Amino acid sequence: MDLQAEKLNVINTIINSDDLSLIKDIKAIISNRELDWFDGLTKKQQDDVLEGIKQLDHDDHFSHEDAKKRFNF
Repeated sequence: MDLQAEKLNVINTIINSDDLSLIKDIKAIISNRELDWFDGLTKKQQDDVLEGIKQLDHDDHFSHEDAKKRFNF
């Protein structure tokens, strides 16, 4: 089943339910769900972050002072 169909299925279940505890549980899940900052990034941004981590893991980096010198700050 695709994502849109899953969402419609959940919505229909909620709409057709008279179970107050179900509705409260769903509200609690939604209000308590914390989005990981990484998940909020675009694919390109995620790839850039992962590339940066890879460079750091391979000791391929330079200091803030070196960056300022490189970019004439």
